Parts: sequence; C-alpha cells; structure tokens
Amino acid sequence: MKLSCIKNIFLFTVVLLFASCVKDDSIGTPEDEVLAEEYYSGGINGTVFNETSKCFEQPSPAISDLNAFLNGEAFFEGTFVSDSDVPFGGLGPVYIKTSCISCHPGYGRAQRVDDFSVDHGNGYIAFVHMPDGSIVPGFTVMLQTHAVAPFVPPAEGVDITWNQFVDEYGNKYPDGTPYNAGKAIEGTLIYPTAELINCIMDLPAGYKVSIEATIGIYGTGLLDAIADESIIDEYERQQAMDGVIKGQHGPWITESFDGKQHLGKFTWHCSRATLQNGPGYNALYSISNITREDRPNLYATTQWIEKQHELGIDTTGLHGPQKAELSYDDLLDFMVWHRGLAVPAARNLGDPDVQQGKNLFYEGKCAECHKPSWTTGDYEYIPEYSNQKIWPYTDLLMHDMGDENQGRFRTYRTPPLWGRGLMNKAANHTDMFHDLRARNFEEAILWHFGEAEDSREFFRNLAKEDREALILFCASI
Repeated sequence: MKLSCIKNIFLFTVVLLFASCVKDDSIGTPEDEVLAEEYYSGGINGTVFNETSKCFEQPSPAISDLNAFLNGEAFFEGTFVSDSDVPFGGLGPVYIKTSCISCHPGYGRAQRVDDFSVDHGNGYIAFVHMPDGSIVPGFTVMLQTHAVAPFVPPAEGVDITWNQFVDEYGNKYPDGTPYNAGKAIEGTLIYPTAELINCIMDLPAGYKVSIEATIGIYGTGLLDAIADESIIDEYERQQAMDGVIKGQHGPWITESFDGKQHLGKFTWHCSRATLQNGPGYNALYSISNITREDRPNLYATTQWIEKQHELGIDTTGLHGPQKAELSYDDLLDFMVWHRGLAVPAARNLGDPDVQQGKNLFYEGKCAECHKPSWTTGDYEYIPEYSNQKIWPYTDLLMHDMGDENQGRFRTYRTPPLWGRGLMNKAANHTDMFHDLRARNFEEAILWHFGEAEDSREFFRNLAKEDREALILFCASI
C-alpha cells in the first residue's frame, strides 16, 4: 500500500475519533457532523490542533519534506546583512527591513505601533501616492526607509499620528454603553495618519502617505489552491444579489512562470495572483533587496539612483543585473515553507454562546463577505491540498469600506478570519484591520463602513450579551 493511502486512512480515522470527542456534544446528527467538519479550518490536510504560542508556525499534515520546510523557515526567521559573501548576505543597498519575521511576529500579523522605526513586530509598509492611489514617480511601491552606508534612503522614516474618531452616535451603543466598555480605552476609536521624515526625493503637490499592515501568512497555500473560477463564481453571485454587497475581483495577471492569466487574490488590493509570484515570493526580494536569478536587478528606482549620484555617492555598481544573492534551491525551500504553514483548528464551536454567535454572524450578513468555506481546486505544488473543504471566512474579493477607511484606496480584500482568536498567544496583540486601527474584535466590527455598514448597525443594535457572543464566535473559528 502506498504511503499516501496509509496517510489518508490515518487522517480519516483521526477525523472520526475527533468527531466522537468534540466537547460534550452527542455526535451523530447532521448538525453535529458539520460541527466536527468546521473544526478543520484548513481541511484535513492543512489543519493542526495547536493552541500554543507556536500555533501559526506548524507544518501542515500535507508536508512530507520537513528538511525543505525547515530550511525555508530559516530564511523567514533569518536577519540579513549587507556583506554578500556570508550566509544571509546581500542586504540593500536600499531596503525596508532586515528580516521577514520582524513584520510577522509569531508568524501572524504585525502589531500597531506609534513609531515607524520600531523593527520587530512592526509590519507597517508605507506608500507615497497620489489621490488616485498611483505611486509617486521615483518611489518604489513600498517605501524604503533604510540604506547601507554611504547610500541614503528615499526618506528616513514615517511620522505616524493616531487620531481620535467619534462616530455619529458618540461612540456609544443604543443602550448607552460606550464602545470598549470597562477597558482603559473605553469610548474611543482611533485611526492613523502619516507623513514622511527627511525625504530626499521630489514630491508633487497633493501627494499622500498611507500605511498598511502585513497580512497573516499561515494558510496562504490553501488560499492559493482555490481555483480562479470559484472566485469568479462568488463574484457573479454577489453581483446578482440584491443589496449593497458587491465585491470586486482582482485584476487578471499574466504570470511569467507559465505565461497564463491568473486572478489577483493576494494582498489588501488583490495585486498578486499566485504565491509563485506572490507577497512572500516577492517580499524575500523587495523587502531586503536580496537579488536572485529571477530578480537580478536592485529593487530601486532610476530616480533614487540619480539622487545618490547628485549627493556625490558612487553609483557605478547599482546599474544593471547584480550577482545572485539567494540560490534557486533556497528559494524553492522558502516556498515549501510558505505554502506549507498549517492553519490552527477552530475551538469551542460546540459552546452554546459560540453557537449563538455563529447564528448572529449569519443573521447579520457577515458571511456575505466573510464567506465561511471553500473547496480547493487541483493544486500542483501540494497535491494533498487539492479538493479539500476549508474554512477561511473570506470571499477573496475587495469591498468598498467607505470614506472612513480611505487609505491608498478605500477598497480592501476581505481578510480571512481563521485563527484570529489565537493572535494574542502567537503575536502578543489583538490589532486588526488594514492599518491596525482596530485594537480588538469589537473595534474591527465598528470600523465596518461602506458596503458593510448594515452589518455594523446590526452589531451595534444587539444586546450586550449578543454582541459578546458574536465576538466569541469570531475568536473561535
């Protein structure tokens, strides 16, 4: 018998055993079978039952080459240096961060900071853009704020200001309870604005600076396995519905690795289509400016190089293809790790309060954008991810979130909710939303404007215990 067959039989047995001991529920009815199924957020081959501080760092059951996984993990955790002749060498000459993990503490999302220069835990990236969202000429898409001497970065940093926001209800629920009741932050909501520090580049009138936060990386291989056609089906379903929920799909992107068109579904604005040319694949190059065979040129603009020359700095070595600083084999291992990160299993779904929260989640039409489940398509990179039912709670479409959430754009891809309740354990914070303005689940819901305002009002008008139940469900999936 093939190893894969033995593995599948073992996993099926695990499912049956798990279904027989979920909470105190009596398994056997169709409802209970669905409940057991929903615990497997990443499907049978993509879920781990781990609630520790390492819950986002685990290889999925589908990963067989642990050596490749661990080698790829080393590049995620490693700190890069400028000397190109040593391990993890080649940093710069201009760059954003020295490591991946500094932006993804605990392998999760970054945390809110007041000081953009904070290294570990700060996963903010900044954009210097015009009102229409286009990047100001001379800047890379993501602002670089560091450089190896004698070079000078485009800007030395970003000044972040946290502003108070008061909604039309005075930050109170209809029953008079203030938002964040009982917390030190009671009655408050906040949002950031940003400005450049010591910028050396030319800035046109009307430019803006916006910040966005990194998105969690666990489970992205499973999202990659969702077929483009399935996302288009969801898009068309929403367009045919009554009401304001009208998600927009990402652009069709012709990928160089296969010459085919793929649908954009990664990043806050669906600007990347596949993990093979996705956020991590590119970030390993662009964040630290580590060159490789398929990315031989520096991640820098012609205008920045010209500015260095104007400053009297020798720019001879900055032009044209550079020496590869990351091998193709190491890049392959990095992608085994990236695709192979498992999703933590859902928790406490049989709890009556969680079940009440689930009912409210559907009643409030939260599931219209946070689509609970998908069935993956055929996935060549990890075949065991193919044809699995997963529960990420995202429609992978972009929605208009209103003027209140205007940044570079005002449309954002629906973020997956799986595993969010474990962020505090894994990353020591509960910050959420596109720029981490939401300090907890309650605030994340209260920042839902635009297309999501009806769901926001549904939540606001619930009784206190129902609001708590809905949040409890979000923290359990």
